[in-house]
Amino acid sequence: MAIIDRREIEFDLEAVRLALAWSPTAAHTFGLSPRAPHRVRCKPAEGAIEVTYGKLTETRVFTLRAEALGAILISYCNRAGMPIPRGADKAVRIEREHVVVVFTLRISRAQQPDAPEGPIGRLPDAVTAWSWVEGGG
Repeated sequence: MAIIDRREIEFDLEAVRLALAWSPTAAHTFGLSPRAPHRVRCKPAEGAIEVTYGKLTETRVFTLRAEALGAILISYCNRAGMPIPRGADKAVRIEREHVVVVFTLRISRAQQPDAPEGPIGRLPDAVTAWSWVEGGG
């Protein structure tokens, strides 16, 4: 028996640009400029993003592979206080307009809870429908 805990954190292009801008040391470690990028563009077929620095005549364009981008985004998430499972497998999916960091934690054995379940005062009603709520933000 196994339990799979899968989580995804999706970054739109502006969020990727800001994560790079707020991570100048990590960006520089992976060959990018330590300055804030001007633009980010996804290249899903190549498994990379294109990062543009400067405007007009002083433009420099860098390509950053998914693995390096994933390391920068995970570092950003840690510094921003987002909970990330340490033992999880990590993957990055680059799509047309966003980047998704995927965490998959495989729990090989179900664990018995430390505390017993409290007494049931009344039986809960059967679930008749599920609905998904989109967060506004």
